[in-house]
Amino acid sequence: MKRIACCLSTLALVTACGDDSQGSSSFTASATGTATATATVGTATMGSASATTGTASDSMGSVSATGNSTSTTAGTMSGGTMSGGTMSGGTMSGGTMSSGDTGTAGTVSGGDTGTAGTASGGTMSGGTTAGASGGGSTGGNVEPCDVAMATLQPIPPNVMLVLDKSGSMVAQTPTRWSELYNVVDSVVNAFQDQINFGAWLFPSVNATNDLNQNACIVNGNPEVGVAPNNAAAILAGIPPANATSATIKGGTPAARAIDSAVNYLKGLNPENPRAIILITDGAANCKIGTSWPEIFNDYDNSLHTFVANAWTNDGIPTHVVGIDIDNANTGSQTDGTPDNINPWQKLDQLANEGGTCIGDCANGGVADFYATTNQQELQDALQAAVDSALSCVVPLNPEPPFPDLMEVEIGGMTVPKVNDCANEDGWVYVNPNGPYDAVEICGTWCDQLKMQGSLEAKYFCIPG
Repeated sequence: MKRIACCLSTLALVTACGDDSQGSSSFTASATGTATATATVGTATMGSASATTGTASDSMGSVSATGNSTSTTAGTMSGGTMSGGTMSGGTMSGGTMSSGDTGTAGTVSGGDTGTAGTASGGTMSGGTTAGASGGGSTGGNVEPCDVAMATLQPIPPNVMLVLDKSGSMVAQTPTRWSELYNVVDSVVNAFQDQINFGAWLFPSVNATNDLNQNACIVNGNPEVGVAPNNAAAILAGIPPANATSATIKGGTPAARAIDSAVNYLKGLNPENPRAIILITDGAANCKIGTSWPEIFNDYDNSLHTFVANAWTNDGIPTHVVGIDIDNANTGSQTDGTPDNINPWQKLDQLANEGGTCIGDCANGGVADFYATTNQQELQDALQAAVDSALSCVVPLNPEPPFPDLMEVEIGGMTVPKVNDCANEDGWVYVNPNGPYDAVEICGTWCDQLKMQGSLEAKYFCIPG
């Protein structure tokens, strides 16, 4: 799947939904001559005229205004002809013309047309032409609002990497830990702009190889807290790729680590999606309250309770990645592995309980978790888990002024608006009754969003 590029920008638009304006003007005629005035949409301008010779006439002519309120010139007002002498007949004030709204589609017409009166030597006021959009029909057409389009990125999820640091992770060459470290290095560097990563080790670096609870220590806080652009901190906060059994040691207290990780994630901003990626090479032991040999021989079923409750009660999925997992019953022997279980089936069960099944889900066929046997498979598995953890919830900033008119595009293709994100491909508002501050992309369009990394939200409004 394509690496996602991070970007968030808003493109400003110069087109507004409507702009009404009015204007007027006047002039004083103090001599003979011809006076004219032309009114255009929104503004009427008039000039003055004068003459120095001739005799005064006893009438001034008439002034009239005609036109409509469309986007063309509203009309022309022309004064009469004064000739023959000097006239100081008073003041003529031109009519006021106010245009109606200009629609982008449909016909806008109407508005009463006034006709200027005729005056001689006194004060003359013209009629008023006022167009109104209500006089015609907009035909339900829309146009871009002040913000025409916003290119938006999904909310970055908070993802905790819960990493197995038990002694078996260095039991072969190359070590499983070195392969895990290299894969974590690759993934967190590739996705740190899109995902807020953290890391939690089980057991912690303080664990020992003693046959007691000292082999099962898990820190109360993560080795590296969840944060954006966190790759360097994570790689510095976990043992290096060449770590040996001097550091990589202890039991498999997966349940304690998951319980701690869930509680930690629940304390973060709930607006960010949350997820856990569990990577292990064995079955959980280190059950609280047990001692040798049960501390290693008993399987810790509380792991399933923590994973199931995280998904069912808190919406936090657990993605399960297994390394060299046996698909056979372990029998009953004191070897550090829980007795009489099938580790493969236990991880299948965890993936189903954690809401992340990738196989045939509870039918006992293809693995429901990410089953890996080498570094490339581990790389592919962690890549897929990260892809799945990426969010398809996109905040809208600003919110659309007309929510019913907004359109969504991904990669130049229009995404249909749907009613049910669980069963349809398209998009929905996260809050269908408002505030309209986020959308969720559904189904196959969610996959497209993860590949593209962003979507285009187009804002429209009704003119007027």
